[in-house]
Amino acid sequence: MKKIKNKPARFLIILLAFVLAFKVFDFTAGELTDRKAYEDAAAADYGAFQEVLSKAQSGEILSEEDYGVIFSQSGLGKPAADKLISENNTEKIEFYRDYFLLDKDCECIREGIFACHERITDAEKNPIENPYFADLQDGDILITLSIHSLGWRHGHAAVVIDAEAGKTVQATMWGEKTSIGSVREWLEYPLVAVLRAKNTDEYTRKEIARYAGENLVGLRYSFAAGLVGSGSSAGTQCAHLVELAYNEYAIDIDSNGGKIITPYQILKSENLETVQVYGNIKEL
Repeated sequence: MKKIKNKPARFLIILLAFVLAFKVFDFTAGELTDRKAYEDAAAADYGAFQEVLSKAQSGEILSEEDYGVIFSQSGLGKPAADKLISENNTEKIEFYRDYFLLDKDCECIREGIFACHERITDAEKNPIENPYFADLQDGDILITLSIHSLGWRHGHAAVVIDAEAGKTVQATMWGEKTSIGSVREWLEYPLVAVLRAKNTDEYTRKEIARYAGENLVGLRYSFAAGLVGSGSSAGTQCAHLVELAYNEYAIDIDSNGGKIITPYQILKSENLETVQVYGNIKEL
């Protein structure tokens, strides 16, 4: 067999082999991670969950441990649980628990050469959609880790600017400017979280949403946003866009204080509380 003497051709073959290897790894890593999320969730204790709901129905004040039981078995954080309890709608909490522990799977959808997003399916691989979020408000942050490229689970982030209409502001990919998105797009992800700023009133959160809708649409995409310059004129990426909206109101959502912020860092911020999750995203 003759050796390939043409250097450009040899480089192209090596590059294609590299891309193919990473594509195989990318699919495998995604499938294993998300399947484990639902297997872990299925180990929840239903008896403890019923005891907590009985306390809520009788008007007792729930402890942090009680809220932990609700969260581990339904994905509902304290804000969402309190909302449903205040509406005397513990049946809806049961509904979210039943869905949270439903036997689910996922499939990877390729977007371009490197990127892949995961879509939730039933056990027979039929696409399904998560129920609409229990307590979504203007200014809330959406985070998913169901998007990965070359084995890196970088995820995606967006700001909710109109919860009632289901609208977000987001930066999607290089070559596309920031735009208005739909909350419904997020309901197909296996791993997704709704986060809310702690110790902020509804007015402030609505102002964050208003600012994002009026000032952060139409910006150019930049992977290095935050590394060179910090304002929107330097470009933005999904997590950086969310940070821009919150920085305007002096709320720090970056958990490690670095120059470049990622969805994972927002997910770990101590200044945000979890409203709801699908999959055990907080454990990843």
